[in-house]
Amino acid sequence: MSHANERLFDHALAREAKLKKSRAEKDKRMTLQDAVAEFVQDGDSIIETGFAYVRGPMAAFWEIGRQKKKDLVGIFTPGGMNTAWHEFGGMEGCHVAYVGVEMRGLISPFRRGVEAGTLKVYSDWSHGGLALSLLAAEKGLDYVACRSMLGTDIMNTNPYIKLAEDPFTGDPVCLVPAIYPDVAIIHVHHADRYGNGRIWGPAVNDTSICVAAHKVIVTCERIVDTLDIRANPYQVIVPHYTVDAVCEVPYGAYPGDMPGMYYFDRRLQERVVRVEWKTAESTREWYEKYILGTRDHFEMIQLIAEDEGMNVIEYLKRLEQLACDAAYCGIGSWGIGGERDWKYEEVAKRAI
Repeated sequence: MSHANERLFDHALAREAKLKKSRAEKDKRMTLQDAVAEFVQDGDSIIETGFAYVRGPMAAFWEIGRQKKKDLVGIFTPGGMNTAWHEFGGMEGCHVAYVGVEMRGLISPFRRGVEAGTLKVYSDWSHGGLALSLLAAEKGLDYVACRSMLGTDIMNTNPYIKLAEDPFTGDPVCLVPAIYPDVAIIHVHHADRYGNGRIWGPAVNDTSICVAAHKVIVTCERIVDTLDIRANPYQVIVPHYTVDAVCEVPYGAYPGDMPGMYYFDRRLQERVVRVEWKTAESTREWYEKYILGTRDHFEMIQLIAEDEGMNVIEYLKRLEQLACDAAYCGIGSWGIGGERDWKYEEVAKRAI
């Protein structure tokens, strides 16, 4: 089997795979455990979706850790908390536009790996450059020409992009190749059984990623009827014919943010990033307790809620109230500024 990097830029292989992939509408629902077991293989390249702590498929990332997948190659458009995998054999290298969690700090396991040489950085990209690479794959182009990254050190360190002469003007241009990740996992608000996925908020690169990737797993907060999807087609960013598996995973972006539904758990993220992952030893303790020590994503949330001295429903209500405050602060929607003793189902009905 070839290395993931050889498949990433293989245009012929990508076209052959697309031609063979069925476009039929068929029921693709399965458990997250089964989807990860079937569609994420050791040595695959896997691309980050959403954006940093917004709408990332965190439940799927934790499940990949539970199943002890090995030697994955990350594509970080940016990369966040999932970059800790490499300390446990889960990740051997990466292609990077950005890694971190912004004001919450650097990802210590990622930094330790790069400094020690145990985690290989195969190429650096700008955000725009990696987005163009995905866009080329979506449009069926082998490459696109642009001025992005010209005049930067990226032109010298990234072996995949090329400097050329514009045949029309004679000016220098950067040629950015189409990229085809092995696996993409995308978390959406709603999906139907066939894989059509709908979101609220920014889509970033997700549609391009779906078309570019060889295998696509959609996780969603709720599975809804196809008639519901057809009634609101303008919010659909994932076309069903790109999807291989559909998994209903409520709170699947936790501890990240799901726009309009729940807010990111900033307190937990800061504690994990700044304290619990500070050393290799403490990172391993965290990993063994919260990932290997739990059966699934929901048992992990239950454990975290207990650490906070709450039952899990009260804990999740707090996250949803923060989302309401963030989205509708001061305008009175969803009871902001008034009664806060609502029930989860009341909020869920409005959210759906």
